[in-house]
Amino acid sequence: MVISQSRLIDPAENTLFAVPAVVLSMLVFAYSVNFGAISVLAFYACWALPFAIAPRSLLAQPGTAVLLLIVPIFFGLSTFWSDAPGATLRGAIQYTITFGAGLIAARIVSMGNLALGSTIGGLLILIYSVLEGGYSYDYIDGDFAFRGAFSSKNQLGYFATLTILFSLSLVSIFQSLRTVRFVALVTAALGFVMLWVSDSATSLLSAMAAFAAIAMIGGVLLLPPKLRRAAVFIIVIGALGIAIAGLLLGGFNAVLSAFGRDTSLTGRTYLWNQAFEIGGQQPLLGLGYNAFWTHGRLEAEMLWQEFYITARTGFHFHNALIETYVGVGLVGLALVGAMCVLLFVLPLRAALRPENTASLLLVFGLSVLFLVRSVAEVDFVTPHTVGTFLVSFILMRLLDRPQPIHRPVLRPAVDVRFVSQRSVAL
Repeated sequence: MVISQSRLIDPAENTLFAVPAVVLSMLVFAYSVNFGAISVLAFYACWALPFAIAPRSLLAQPGTAVLLLIVPIFFGLSTFWSDAPGATLRGAIQYTITFGAGLIAARIVSMGNLALGSTIGGLLILIYSVLEGGYSYDYIDGDFAFRGAFSSKNQLGYFATLTILFSLSLVSIFQSLRTVRFVALVTAALGFVMLWVSDSATSLLSAMAAFAAIAMIGGVLLLPPKLRRAAVFIIVIGALGIAIAGLLLGGFNAVLSAFGRDTSLTGRTYLWNQAFEIGGQQPLLGLGYNAFWTHGRLEAEMLWQEFYITARTGFHFHNALIETYVGVGLVGLALVGAMCVLLFVLPLRAALRPENTASLLLVFGLSVLFLVRSVAEVDFVTPHTVGTFLVSFILMRLLDRPQPIHRPVLRPAVDVRFVSQRSVAL
């Protein structure tokens, strides 16, 4: 059977491949622990297929991909000095594949298809959590919260937030069919319910930050191009000023109190102090990527015991930069820090261009979401996670071409297509 390349790699023609591929990816990111290794292999095969069919097209202009792959490559190089080389090599390979899949997707999946696939995937994830999930007791908070089919309430809140963002984008950013908009609204409603019952402060705060960012960038895009630079400067300086004033005047503690959290961030500050002590043992290059949380390491065993992690897996330092520092030291920290800077600066730079489309709203909202979550989670420095996939996708889209996120999502003349791009005038 001959497979048409355009049906796989052309964003204007590959809806029937791209949307199911994104749905599959979302399910694997959420429940690979539940579904087993076969689901991970399906994810690998899904994104390897277009690369195998059209390698020349995907390898065209390789400079951007090579630049972004510096981070996973360095993670892999840490095998040479790792305390646990087997765990480091395995984790680095898995991370590189996940990151690389995001780069491939960025070149062949339109923003509209990403939103549609993520909405369908998110709906299936939340339904499965409702049907198969349950409550868990938080030893730190001292209360029960609905965790769905996840091992943590924070993961349920995380996927609920992503589902809300993607589904509402189908309603307000992309010109979707009426049926698609109805399903998107139902999905968003379910997402809001799951976000609330998860009682995840990190998810609630990051969702609020993402929607505030979308509102901000939407206002900027409505301005004439000549005024956008001044508007962005004023907004950034104002946000920094408010943040600093809030910290100095006790606003941070007030926010924590409003969400029922204490100043220790439910034990996170203790974890961070421990991480700084552990990372200080090998500050330049670290212990090796994924080398710390291994069975038999005394410090890891003690932390698992202190935080009641009886499974002795799936735990981390609850901060992307601190986790990076322990694993790959100051050098790796600088690389991941640079990735965070790009994640914030590139969407702002795109907003200053005279030609823009409304999909930039979704891009900026996702960027802010991951940046805010990086303070308390490790979404995009671990393998087989939606954060790693989406962050590499976003950075590739913003760096790859002069106008990477402005290509029309789909050909509106073809009825089988589900969504098309709105103009910036919402």
